[in-house]
Amino acid sequence: MAELIFSGETYLFTLAIFVMLALALLEVVGMIFGLSLSGLVDDALPDLEVDADLDIDADIDADVSVDAAGLGPIEGFLAWLAVGKVPFIVLLIILLTSFGITGILVQYAAASIAGATLPFWMALIPTGIVSFWFTAKTSHAIGRVMPKEETDARSRDALIGEVAVLTLGNATKALQAEARVTDSFGTRHYVQVIPDQPDTTLMQGDEVLLVGLKDSLFTAIPNPHANLSPRQDTLTN
Repeated sequence: MAELIFSGETYLFTLAIFVMLALALLEVVGMIFGLSLSGLVDDALPDLEVDADLDIDADIDADVSVDAAGLGPIEGFLAWLAVGKVPFIVLLIILLTSFGITGILVQYAAASIAGATLPFWMALIPTGIVSFWFTAKTSHAIGRVMPKEETDARSRDALIGEVAVLTLGNATKALQAEARVTDSFGTRHYVQVIPDQPDTTLMQGDEVLLVGLKDSLFTAIPNPHANLSPRQDTLTN
């Protein structure tokens, strides 16, 4: 089996698994030190604005008409993959895992049935189809249960003046932190926060008042009034 995994026709599938493990390890180490690799990558990526309301979760196997949804082929493909619904690192880990495992299984089946592995390009075709399908299916399922963060500009502006709790990392001028905030409708959001004053450090667990919005980052100050404290259920959940 080890011979198969590291053979010339299979090693790229094996490499995908090792890259996935490295990304997962970096995410865990980052969380230990109060950093979120997912958050940093998502903030570095441009807004894709894939807002089409495609009901792929209901029937992932159905033929989706991209033109009918009002999307071009690239935007339609990104929507099908659930880009923007789950953190990009999570989506990449799912894709690498399914790509690596499927590729190895395809080559194992070929070696068992025909006595020889397939050329890489030939194994790549079924592997790519299965791994992208699995990634889309899994990402949409995860997106259903993940806390929803509104990216609409008006929705984000409405969060200014709300009190949030820093949930991951310490916020400084050079480094944002993740914060949890509940809007006036009771919907919970997870946003990235930096201090409003450059010489201020906001610590994980602190209550902060969102006072501004710069691109995708909220600026915040320490919560100045106890009566502005978030709802008790927000703090305890």
